[in-house]
Amino acid sequence: MKRFFCFIFLAAIAIALGFSQDLATYTYLYNGAETISDRLSILRQAEEANLGDSEEFFANALSRLLTEYPNIQITLERNAADATARFLAKVLGDKKYTAAGGNLWRLVEVFANPLVKADALIALGRVGAVNYVPQILQTLHDLNARPALDREGGERIAYGAIVALENYQDLPEASRKEAAVMVYLASTGWYSDRVKNQAKASLKNLAGDPAEPYVSVIRSSSYSYESKYQALQDLEAADASASVKAGVALDALAEGWRLPANDMRVWATVTNIRKLAIRMINRYHTEDEAVYPLLERSYRYGTDTQEKLDTVAALASLSTDKAVELLSSFLMIINGKLQSNNLRPDDQQMVRALIPAIGATGNPQGRLVINVVLSLNWNEAVKKLANDALTRL
Repeated sequence: MKRFFCFIFLAAIAIALGFSQDLATYTYLYNGAETISDRLSILRQAEEANLGDSEEFFANALSRLLTEYPNIQITLERNAADATARFLAKVLGDKKYTAAGGNLWRLVEVFANPLVKADALIALGRVGAVNYVPQILQTLHDLNARPALDREGGERIAYGAIVALENYQDLPEASRKEAAVMVYLASTGWYSDRVKNQAKASLKNLAGDPAEPYVSVIRSSSYSYESKYQALQDLEAADASASVKAGVALDALAEGWRLPANDMRVWATVTNIRKLAIRMINRYHTEDEAVYPLLERSYRYGTDTQEKLDTVAALASLSTDKAVELLSSFLMIINGKLQSNNLRPDDQQMVRALIPAIGATGNPQGRLVINVVLSLNWNEAVKKLANDALTRL
């Protein structure tokens, strides 16, 4: 400690002589200090002195700290090392010293303190160390996947990764898209509101298009059905065009029919994906012919009555010749059941949905099947629905 005060005394003399901006003085004092705590004090004085061209000085200090850290045993010095690491990460980030990128990532790898890791991650984004974007993405991916054993520490690291990705100014397009997805998933993850709110704020600067992260999650095979369902709900609420929403809804409906029928673990979620997708197709429409076999499948093999009713409503909304053809075929099947005295309660419900739906299309191709209804022994309530539908065709 006496030696340290000697260095401080020399610094005071240098300042008095007008050499307060001399980087060599601080380098001399730093190299001669005995403890990490002493060196941290000198680093802080050097930063306050606003020295020019000091990036290499602070970068060298970080290199020395990383070399010494594994051998530190005393708690007081380990705490000082953590404080030094955080200080140097901030300084090098402020100075946007890209050459320090490698050692900033080593801070993330070597130091145990989550606050050090978070500050180092943030600094990586600020210095623009693009080579470490994949590692930052993987860090956030792993944290998103499951709650950390140390939840508070995990949240701090996730926060640092989110801000780091936002800090990068010119990410390659593929990396930017992946970053938007990772940050979006963080906004819906296990974290506290502080982290999720930061993710939502950062996402606005990362996403090239408001719908981009939701679309990526829904269309990729890398994410769970729970994530896809959440993304579809968020897309529905997002500021995206009707055409985008309809196109992604069609993708989601197709995704909802890829699941093997025996996978009951996620069947309820997959059914909800299909029903929401069908409602979105109803609302936003699509000209893609691929929608019709998917809607037909939902009507014929959907899990519950609501999926069938949603399908009927979507086809009525589309109002195309193909839509009317499908609606008519569904109604003809029920007409056949009536004739064979094989109606079930759900058929009674569906006929009351199908007839108005055909009328709602306004498409004259629906007249044939409606006239068939009127020729059969349906009750008066059903025939009234048929007559009403005819007036609209």
